[in-house]
This record gives sequence, C-alpha cells and structure tokens, in this order.
Amino acid sequence: MKDKQNLLEIIITEATNVFLEKGYKNLNVDELVDQIGISKATFYKYIPSKEFLFEECIRRYLEKFKKGIRSQINRILKSNKETFFPFFMDIIKISNNFLATITTLISPRVEKRFPQIRVKLQELTKKQIESSFYSIIKKGRELGLIKKDIDDEVLYFIIYTTLTNLKSFIHRQNKEFTLENFFKDYFFILFNGILVNEIKNLYYPQVISISYEK
Repeated sequence: MKDKQNLLEIIITEATNVFLEKGYKNLNVDELVDQIGISKATFYKYIPSKEFLFEECIRRYLEKFKKGIRSQINRILKSNKETFFPFFMDIIKISNNFLATITTLISPRVEKRFPQIRVKLQELTKKQIESSFYSIIKKGRELGLIKKDIDDEVLYFIIYTTLTNLKSFIHRQNKEFTLENFFKDYFFILFNGILVNEIKNLYYPQVISISYEK
C-alpha cells in the first residue's frame, strides 16, 4: 500500500480527471475506488465526502493555473519586441483554456451548491490581473509597443470587467456567436486601441490566426 500522502495525491488526481470529463454529478465513488484499486473504507479515511473531494480538486486546479500564469508573466517581463506579444498571447490562451474548463466543470447548478468556489474564482481573477497587469503594461511601454497616453485604470477596468463576465457569456453562447469569435473580436478591438500604430500590422495576423477554442 502506498503511503498516505501519495495515495491522497492519486485520489485527487484521478478524481480531478473524472470531474473534468463527467462533471460533479456523474462522479461515482464506487467506480472511482475501483479505478484506483482501493477499498471504499480506505477512500473515506482520506476523503470525508464527495463535496470535500470536489473542493480540493478545484483548489489544486486553481493552484496549477496560478503557477502556469506566473511562469508566463516572468517570460513577458524578460521579453523583447519580437517575443512580448507572442508571450502575451500565450497568457490569453492559458486563461481561455482555464476559463472554458472551469466553466464546464462548474455549471450554474454546481455553483449554487458551492458558492464559496464562485467567490474564490472571483478573487483569483481579480488578484491575477492586479498582480500582473501593471507590470505587463509597463514592460510593453518600455519596449515601445503600447501607447503611453492611455490611462492605466481605464484599461484595467476594461480587461477586469470582461474577464469577470466571461463565464456568464460562455453559458449564454450560441452557434452563431462562439467563444472563439468573442475573443478575436475583443482582442482585435483592445489591441487596436493600445498598440502603437507602427507595429499593429505586425501583430494583427497573430491575433487573427490564433485558436481560442479548447
């Protein structure tokens, strides 16, 4: 038998995969323990309830996302004119994949059952933007890529309010107005406003060619 810490990690990892594939409602504990190769009694020594398991999976998923974002931010802060924008788009893709996954995982019904998760997601979104936004904008201006006459607070407000409302948009999206179209339209407008004129033609093709869908 594996030691306690390793077994807990295995349970969390396997449960996260099931939650991501089937959702909260469809995770069956009996099937999960059979898949892991442990007894139900052993399972409940580590996991007091399905609700606890779900919250722990979400918590670790958020930590993984934060670690990935921090790594990308460090790349941006060390970038040059050629790499700044591609690195910035990598952050957008990572954030999009995270939002799409977490929105699929946390349906309105699940969100109602776990209101604390909704609060954590809001806090995470706000904190991530606050901790990285101004340093990224400053770096872009130092490289001569982002206009200097745009108010930081206005730009912050636009990006923050858009991301905090993105989950609601995803729930309402239809075949005519996809998530990919939303991102392309939004960032085309955003970059048209913040980039210096001389480099717009260089970066627009990258905006158009990128795929935002999972």
